[in-house]
Amino acid sequence: MSRIAIRLQRAARIAPLLLLCAAAPSGCIDNDPMRVQSFTPGPAGNFTYSVRTNTVLSANDDGGAEQIRRQWLAQTLVAHGMCSGGYVVYQRQLVVPPQKSALAALPFTPANPYSAVDFGNTGYVVYSGACL
Repeated sequence: MSRIAIRLQRAARIAPLLLLCAAAPSGCIDNDPMRVQSFTPGPAGNFTYSVRTNTVLSANDDGGAEQIRRQWLAQTLVAHGMCSGGYVVYQRQLVVPPQKSALAALPFTPANPYSAVDFGNTGYVVYSGACL
């Protein structure tokens, strides 16, 4: 068997593995653990949208993290079929839950991945708004 034929056989054995490695991350795109959010539509086209902050998506109202949150808000409104003519946010508020000590006796549980993250730079940015 020639060297070229041997290399082709090796490549044929490796190709499915490479394809699997390339495709595996794409399955996680929609499972964004940083996008912990809630949305409550109200009467007359108003809404309340909240999204969790952390050390990466800080609560500052300027910069990249705020742009990402505003994109998430727009996506959520589209998903609920609301505000096709635009919307206005009339209140933005940072809500910080009671903080746990980093050395708290409460254990982390895999069933609740957020059981040990309520310390440090966390909270919720809450947007109140209405459709135009």
